[in-house]
Amino acid sequence: MSFGFEATAQDSIAIDIGSNWPALSTGEFRQHRRIPEMFEEAVLADSLNRSVAEVQQQILNFIISNDETDKDVPFALSASLVPDFSEQQISIYRGAVYARSHADLLGYFSAVDQKDAGNNKAQDDEQQNTILAQSNRSVRLLLGLGRAGVHSL
Repeated sequence: MSFGFEATAQDSIAIDIGSNWPALSTGEFRQHRRIPEMFEEAVLADSLNRSVAEVQQQILNFIISNDETDKDVPFALSASLVPDFSEQQISIYRGAVYARSHADLLGYFSAVDQKDAGNNKAQDDEQQNTILAQSNRSVRLLLGLGRAGVHSL
């Protein structure tokens, strides 16, 4: 007999499937970022959709601001400006989106998880900024840029 909480298993929600960008899912996000089952799948999907839009916008803004034929773009482009990522770049993209979504959800996590904890990182703004920085580093890596640019000084 178990007295612990067992959440009802929810179906994973596919994110950005059919867009030619790498497809993601809430189930994969849970595994990669160790998100407990108590959090609603729809909330995770909403956050992932926001994060996908932000990361894609950053990538497309970089591509558009450079000449499309510029050899500095570190990946091939399809006719619709969607990058043709290698397997390694898909992994980096996934990390960028999942880290950004994790940072986005920290406030939600702290609101849902009300147990008293001596070191609740979900309420720590510095923790959120650290996770968001992980996402930004991954985006910069995808774009072939260093960890910090002149514009960030």
